[in-house]
Amino acid sequence: MLKYVGFCFENTNMREVVAFLLEHFADFQEFPQSDDLGEMLEEAGFEYESISQTLTCVHLLEELPETKSSLHADTPVLRIYHPEEIELLSAEIRGLLHFLENSRAINAQQREYIIHALIHLPYEQMTLENAKVLALLVLWAQRTELPTLIGDDLMSVLHGKGTMH
Repeated sequence: MLKYVGFCFENTNMREVVAFLLEHFADFQEFPQSDDLGEMLEEAGFEYESISQTLTCVHLLEELPETKSSLHADTPVLRIYHPEEIELLSAEIRGLLHFLENSRAINAQQREYIIHALIHLPYEQMTLENAKVLALLVLWAQRTELPTLIGDDLMSVLHGKGTMH
């Protein structure tokens, strides 16, 4: 069952926190305990609310089921969006998800997790940028390697420009 992670983006500093985490932890599994991570984020200057949301988001991502290679089958999975999803998720977001899945950067399970989280965001925060951040978080949590160009595009949302080499 999918968990609710959309609230992770209610605070405008979330992208900065995600950027900090990706810069300091190459592997999601290397995180210190929640208290130590909270202390580290506080020392880095993040607000209590951002830290609390980050710790909750990290906990939910830890519960995300592991990706199975069979999910990356040769046969693509057709996703038909419900009319309400079409209304909520912009064509750019749906296009990004389609591109990531067809490029085998994400699988159907990861796509559904991202959609679920996006739909639970306040409407004004259902943006292409937040979709990219969610995709990064899911891929990072599951230690998925990305083709350089795709990773570069996703990372640009955190730093304003491509950062991968």
